[in-house]
Amino acid sequence: MRFLFWLLFLPFALVVVIFAVSNRAPVGVDFWPLPFKQETPLYLLSLGTLAFGFFFGALLTWLSVAKWRVIAMSRKKDTEYAEAEIERLHQKLSETEARLAPVQETLPALKGDAA
Repeated sequence: MRFLFWLLFLPFALVVVIFAVSNRAPVGVDFWPLPFKQETPLYLLSLGTLAFGFFFGALLTWLSVAKWRVIAMSRKKDTEYAEAEIERLHQKLSETEARLAPVQETLPALKGDAA
């Protein structure tokens, strides 16, 4: 799995570095309704947009599975409660069996006189 990561990561990183080195010229970015204009290198604009899209997509994905995380946490609490209840009942059963066991051992033996 580690090998697969490096096999995919290294070519991608190489392409990003080559792109950044070859696109260092400044580009004017105009924020249209506002009267602002910013000069920034093309690679910074492109990679910044790519990074913003990645993190925005990760945020949307994280928010979309929030319902399932809440359900999982609730079920985990239910499971922990049920396991604790089972343990408590096992202890109660053991105590009850220990209390009743000596009573059964002390019963007198029946003799064959009644026949």
